[in-house]
Amino acid sequence: MRRLLISQFSDLHLGASLAGGRLALPPSKVQQRRTEQRQCFERFATHVREIRPDLVLLPGDLFDSGEPDADDLNFLINTVNAMGPTPVFVAPGNHDGYAPSGCYNAQSALYLSRGSPHSPKWGNHVRIFTSERFETLPVMPHGAVTVTGAAFRRHMPESQHVLADVRRPPQDGVHLLVFHGSLSSYPRAGADKEVLPFAAADLHRAGFAYAAVGHYHHGGPILGPGGRILGAYAGAPFAASLSDAMLCATVGLSDPPYGGLGQASRATGGVGTWLDVELKPGQPLAEDALHTLRCDPRAIHRIEMDVTGLTDSTALGHRLDAQLAARKAAQPDIVYLRLRGRLARGVEFNPEGPLRERFFHVVVDASAVDPDYDIQLDAEPGPEPDLAATSEDVFRWKMLKLYREATTDEERERIRAALYYGLDALTLGEIHLR
Repeated sequence: MRRLLISQFSDLHLGASLAGGRLALPPSKVQQRRTEQRQCFERFATHVREIRPDLVLLPGDLFDSGEPDADDLNFLINTVNAMGPTPVFVAPGNHDGYAPSGCYNAQSALYLSRGSPHSPKWGNHVRIFTSERFETLPVMPHGAVTVTGAAFRRHMPESQHVLADVRRPPQDGVHLLVFHGSLSSYPRAGADKEVLPFAAADLHRAGFAYAAVGHYHHGGPILGPGGRILGAYAGAPFAASLSDAMLCATVGLSDPPYGGLGQASRATGGVGTWLDVELKPGQPLAEDALHTLRCDPRAIHRIEMDVTGLTDSTALGHRLDAQLAARKAAQPDIVYLRLRGRLARGVEFNPEGPLRERFFHVVVDASAVDPDYDIQLDAEPGPEPDLAATSEDVFRWKMLKLYREATTDEERERIRAALYYGLDALTLGEIHLR
């Protein structure tokens, strides 16, 4: 065998609620995004029919629930069946995990009760892993190629690495791994790491030619010793929520000696993509063997902008334009802008209207913007306020006196922060921690 071509796709989350949340899409745009979500999978299926890979690996969370509605289930089965005769292997994820009552069980009431004798059935070219214990299946007609996989069925402690007991494959042939799992060294905060947990060291010891892994939406190669590519997350093909916003920098590196998760696609930020993987038997997997293909026509950009220190709306607009340009935000995209800091008195900055003319959808959150108080920290505090003074006047005087008496920069910074927070409480009735 001269080469093995794999197409990898996961984490579509078909059926997820696209309404509500901080993006607050209106109903018309929700419907448009639902259509575009399905088009992502149709685009992938068309690609499979055109390039005819040796096999397709789908490592989980194709649905947002293990019990999708009949329309979503029929659509996905029809689209997967259209990829035939290319062999397709499915490893259910934590959202659409395998269960006796779920959509991946052809004997479940959900699967059988779709109401029509013409309801589609999983094709003969589709193999679905149903056990949480890894099992190995041959790839027909490639007798020397196998796929080892498992289904998500329950959460596990992060310390319980699922690959520890996986039998190392024989040296002859090409042996692949597919599952929906959480890499222990994944660097993003808030990631669910109790989904078939594993470490890069486990993957290296397991000895497979390549591991197709689902779960994390910001994709990238999983690196072993010396930067060797052991497998990859394809990333989510569709940007569904603010957590799918494009990354502004490399998706970090883990502790040595194993590289953990390498750099996501520079062009896409690792969301809105699928992967084609080209394996050459007997050779280490090279970085240029991972081909990231764009799927979602839109990207989500989360921008945090500090308004402090800018004293006119033109300067504020220039700062915003620079941030949008740095992220390569384009007209089809979704922009979530969070403003923070202290806005100069008398200055109005309302960018939402102009931004809506430039982008598909825009949300501006200005809840962390406070007024900039007229305070001269280095000036003499003046005489102590008399009984007619307001609580704000007395507070200002006492804090400015403490600031002048402070002996270190650290102490002065603490007093300055306390002064601003106190004025927030007195004038606004609330404070925003920074």
